[in-house]
Amino acid sequence: MRRLKWLIATLLLFATIGAVYQIVGMVLDRRQYPAPGQMVDVGGHRLHVYCMGSGSPTVILEAAAPGWSSYWSLVQPEVARHTRVCAYDRAGLGWSERGPLPRTGQRMARELHRLLGRAEIHGPYVLVGHSLGGLIVRLYHHDHPKEVAGIVLVDAGQELELHRPEFRAFVNSGKASLSLIRAMTILGIPRLAAFFDRLPSFLLWQEAQVPEPTRPLLRAGWLRTSYARTVGDEAEALSDTLHQVQRIGSLGDLPLVVLTATGPAWWPDMPGEVNPQKFRTMWLGLQQDLTRLSSNSTQVFAERSSHFIQFDQPELVVDAIRQLIDRERNAPPQRGAFPADKVMSAGKESRAPSS
Repeated sequence: MRRLKWLIATLLLFATIGAVYQIVGMVLDRRQYPAPGQMVDVGGHRLHVYCMGSGSPTVILEAAAPGWSSYWSLVQPEVARHTRVCAYDRAGLGWSERGPLPRTGQRMARELHRLLGRAEIHGPYVLVGHSLGGLIVRLYHHDHPKEVAGIVLVDAGQELELHRPEFRAFVNSGKASLSLIRAMTILGIPRLAAFFDRLPSFLLWQEAQVPEPTRPLLRAGWLRTSYARTVGDEAEALSDTLHQVQRIGSLGDLPLVVLTATGPAWWPDMPGEVNPQKFRTMWLGLQQDLTRLSSNSTQVFAERSSHFIQFDQPELVVDAIRQLIDRERNAPPQRGAFPADKVMSAGKESRAPSS
């Protein structure tokens, strides 16, 4: 019993030290890396939004599930050369405060609308959504269609993805470890690992893609206690988000660009239980379905990109955004349509890649 008591006391001591280490680390991160943009109250919690450039239409950048405004660091400055562009952090990510549950797409789209209104960021908007962000911008357009001049979907999610066994296997492999990661983060274990550059290879890969000044911002964001918790909350609500998107219908004739990753590896460190070739075939089919959302759509294949096109081929994202900016600025009262029978590949016409 004495040995057991000593063991319990030792574990509690190390847990306390780890928790204090984590709290102190977050306090120091906040001081060293303050929010570059403004914090806006959206009703009980504040969201961070960072804008650059000037002009209209305004481009709004909506990140993927594990990302926030810093994930657009290669895209935002280039778009700012042409118009005003704003990246923001969903509740619980980046510099934003945690928000109410559940973290469904509909809730996040409404928070984005409130953020833009209270920050006086005026439309019309070109909405750019990566992965989960693609679902959110579609929900935003459904609620506020007159505010949206066009949409760019960057390897975006599709409402039937959980119906596909390959995608379910991919999602479940990540969800299985989230509870453990949450507990480890509270105890400061990932922060200690980061000190010795022992972060997961997937995060180190992402870090290597961004400009050097942005790298410590990514680490600070990943190491927040709320990060793993928020990623888990969004994953738990994914099924509800997909059901919400299923109910909203098409985009009509809204100008739409669908960017699709077709590089050698869709995801760094793809889980072993997922067959990459079957996943690729499934994903290309879902991406083709996205092009049918609008009668005014085109598709761009990013042939050297993973799922993170904004890291691998940011110029394609910038070109797609510029296309919609120019289209909105030069549009006659009745917008024309993209050629329905053409598909673009890295700036040139191409047939869709084989599965």
